[in-house]
Amino acid sequence: MPKWDEEKVRKLAQYFQELEYLFQDCQVNDNHQKKDYAVQYLTYDTGEMWMSVKEYKGEFTPAATCDEPKPAACAYTYEEWK
Repeated sequence: MPKWDEEKVRKLAQYFQELEYLFQDCQVNDNHQKKDYAVQYLTYDTGEMWMSVKEYKGEFTPAATCDEPKPAACAYTYEEWK
């Protein structure tokens, strides 16, 4: 199960990499589904914060595959989300 210790901000990329491995193994291709699964492994407060970002409900490409110009969600840092 993927985990992200919110005290170790630098490990966020690793969290998403672990999710991507699972998405590939489970053949999850829908970005909306991926976003829903990504918040399942977070603390309640962090999940609520992620879901409050307007791009969460809209269509965007996950940061690992963002094309230029990057959607706003790809430009956020953890400090900006806090």
